[in-house]
Amino acid sequence: MTAKFFSWSEARRFYAIGLPIFIAQMAQMGMSFADTAMTGQFSAEAMAAVAVASSVWAPVLMLGIGCLLALPPLSAQLVGGGRAEGAAHLLRQGIWVTLGVSLLLVAVLHGISRKLEVFGLTPELAHLAGGYLRAIMWGMPGFMLFINMRSFLEGFSHTRPAMGIALLGLALNVPCNYILIYGKLGLEPMGAVGCGVASALCYWFMAACMFWHLRRAPHYVPLRPLFAPMLRPGIFRSRKAEPWLDGRLILRILRLGLPAALALCFEVSLFALSGILLAPLGTVTVAGHQVALNVASLIFVIPLSIGMTATIRVGRCLGARQVERARLVARTALGLSVGSGIIIALLTLLFRHAIVRIYTHDADVMALAAHLLCYQAAYQILDSVQTAGIGILRGYNDTRIISVICFVTYCILGLPVGFLLARTDVLAPAMGAAGFWVAYIVALGFGAACYLVRVRSLHANSWENVLQRVGR
Repeated sequence: MTAKFFSWSEARRFYAIGLPIFIAQMAQMGMSFADTAMTGQFSAEAMAAVAVASSVWAPVLMLGIGCLLALPPLSAQLVGGGRAEGAAHLLRQGIWVTLGVSLLLVAVLHGISRKLEVFGLTPELAHLAGGYLRAIMWGMPGFMLFINMRSFLEGFSHTRPAMGIALLGLALNVPCNYILIYGKLGLEPMGAVGCGVASALCYWFMAACMFWHLRRAPHYVPLRPLFAPMLRPGIFRSRKAEPWLDGRLILRILRLGLPAALALCFEVSLFALSGILLAPLGTVTVAGHQVALNVASLIFVIPLSIGMTATIRVGRCLGARQVERARLVARTALGLSVGSGIIIALLTLLFRHAIVRIYTHDADVMALAAHLLCYQAAYQILDSVQTAGIGILRGYNDTRIISVICFVTYCILGLPVGFLLARTDVLAPAMGAAGFWVAYIVALGFGAACYLVRVRSLHANSWENVLQRVGR
């Protein structure tokens, strides 16, 4: 019997779960946009400091968040298997991981913030960027706690609370930026540092809101997820008291999460380094490349939402021992990613000139950015497939292969090939910024093919092997 490739009922579930994820991700990107825009209105130096510091902050933050990427599929598997009390225990252990990893990364960021001159920055810019890093780094534990609690909710396929809290965070970020950057309500103007303080405060606000929701929402009260190691009698009662600190489970979280963390770090580093490597080619090249990258990052939220939803749904089905359903979910995710990628690519090609006019009115920058968006359209389809594949593999707890493929995709193919095409005549006459976009297409095409092969091999396994992989 031929396997069903696409399920409209699953597509509707993807919409119900994925739309709040999409809105939450857009809200988080809105915070970054507000930081850049509002510091730019304060001074060009403040905006430059935030831009430079963000190229350090983003990879380190992604490294921390990556360590928690094992939590959504594990939580979904436990809930799907009727073991909701296990998801509460997982949440508690995730808090220990969050505190340990975030404090380690805060120390790393503090050390880097004192040595930014080694990147060739002027002393004044290094001072401003370092101040921003030392301010925003204290928000990392708060943001990671928010991600940890969000993962618990995702196990129940409850994604709307995180959406609402992310929107509240964005709503708070703008007035906090206004007060701290420009010096209102009797405060001294803080510029870039004030922007970092505002972001840190918003991250802790989001964590506090998520904590309040978990403590007050009736659906989770019987689980007592944050304080009670012994669950109260009832439908969710544990068979035995769970330890506050479960070393075996913490190691499992890190074993599954660290490969994903490295993969995220590789990806973010490629795009950050490409801008640095193009800097000697002039302002127009850097600006045009940055516009195309910004458009790509906004569009990426769509395949990212599909991939995150695939992780939740695959994990939930495997937890319920519905292996065939998990395979149908995976095929539906891939179908949605291809369809959305094609639509986005066509819209990008049709409206590329209108899109770049939103960012700049410089004729040279507009011409280059519109040209690069043609490459971005092809890149988008491949990136959609790759992101869905990564989400599916995370649902299967198959994360080690992700880090290997990402290392080859970004570090072996993307960065070296991009540099050779953009800055040298080794492979072809120097192409400038377009060289990196050609390299993105080659690298992501390779990655997408690898993920498809891996997903296909998992689907060829017997259901006993699949369930053994997810720890059943």
